[in-house]
Amino acid sequence: MKLLVWDDGRVIEASTFRLTHPYILQRIHTLNYTPYNLSRHIMLLRDTSIALFGFASLCRTQDAERIITKLLEASRVTRTLSCPVAMRLDSEGHLSFEVEPPILYEGYALRAKRLTLATLTMPSPEYEAPTSVSIAVDAMADSRVKSAGGDSALWLNDADEAISRPWLPLFAVYRGRVYTPAEYNSVEFVTTRDAIRRADIELIIHPLPLKSLMRMDEIFMVDIMGITSFASIKEHRLLSVVASRIADKMEP
Repeated sequence: MKLLVWDDGRVIEASTFRLTHPYILQRIHTLNYTPYNLSRHIMLLRDTSIALFGFASLCRTQDAERIITKLLEASRVTRTLSCPVAMRLDSEGHLSFEVEPPILYEGYALRAKRLTLATLTMPSPEYEAPTSVSIAVDAMADSRVKSAGGDSALWLNDADEAISRPWLPLFAVYRGRVYTPAEYNSVEFVTTRDAIRRADIELIIHPLPLKSLMRMDEIFMVDIMGITSFASIKEHRLLSVVASRIADKMEP
């Protein structure tokens, strides 16, 4: 398998691909050479491009699907493995698609490894799509938490309320109900919301102060490839029963 990048019409190896300008990112879940939720990804890329760069992406869904399919075929990705493709648009209007390493499962999954959460005061995200700046901020937050002995960062605002990011929405479970502090148009949020409904579980949009999170039964976050259910937050131990039910109902 050779990971490839489509960079404004030319195909190159991912190891030689370089990004030199600020960009917007959408990570797309693919399976059997099929990209999922592509229209919504492109809508988010377009809307964020207008807000951030002042111009809209001209990429059409049909063109993006054709590029991604051919790129996966050329990379010889195993059809039965889930594989993320990173779609980027930079400040100069350059569009690229990068095949990332496949994940060793089919479709969405509840990750087996359960991590510990550590709190960190951070700013709320400005846009619904990740940018080169927000990716750097995310990496900095994770680095700070790991240096303090935690596995993953739970973002808090100045009022000690949980921050949910569109590309990594946060959910908490208490007595069979699911709570989240914000609603988004992101693929990650919509996919999870639809799975919660299929599982016949109530979803409530409500602020989540830290003191409330310390009483929750479960806390989990969702990215484009699956669910991470957390084992603990500080000294408070957490379960993963409802998160497992939701994972069973999730579609790519």
